[in-house]
Amino acid sequence: MAPIVRAKYLRLTEETNALDYLLRAGQFIKEAENDLSAWKWVVLALHGSLYGFAICACKGTNPDNVMFRTKKGYDNLISFDRALQLCQDPKRMKMLLHSQPLILTESQKNSIQLLKKELRNNFEHYSPKGWSIEVHGMPQIAIDVLAVIRFLATETYTYVNLKRAHISKLKSIVYQCTKYLKNSSLHKEALLASK
Repeated sequence: MAPIVRAKYLRLTEETNALDYLLRAGQFIKEAENDLSAWKWVVLALHGSLYGFAICACKGTNPDNVMFRTKKGYDNLISFDRALQLCQDPKRMKMLLHSQPLILTESQKNSIQLLKKELRNNFEHYSPKGWSIEVHGMPQIAIDVLAVIRFLATETYTYVNLKRAHISKLKSIVYQCTKYLKNSSLHKEALLASK
């Protein structure tokens, strides 16, 4: 008689999916000091986490708020840029008494644009080419994006559905990664060069 195999399921919500991306970013951030190719995975994971938590923050109680119908009748998720735009709209984000819109600093705006347009899009849709990336700016990009992720997940006070354990884990990852990045040789060298 064959042994009984019980089904195993990977269960995700939009929040746990975004948190998993953040966890993976944290793992690759720690590897990047000794393995520069880990920065590719930092970029992809931070992008996934930022996009995921932007969707969570602006969807409210209705998932249709972050979906649109194509001309062919398919339901698609709104774009990364649209999600961040909605998160910055005070009217859209005023869902509850203490709800707050996202307000980006200039550094955060620049870092998000570099993350998405210059880095993530080129990694995700890699075309045949040789590509050299100067990595001294990577820690600051990651620091800025981590701060935005933390705000979207824990400080918008919308309907982001994270358990206390998840919030603690998220805050710990952001804190530890930010501390690690600020102490990295790349970040210290970048700061010296900018003086």
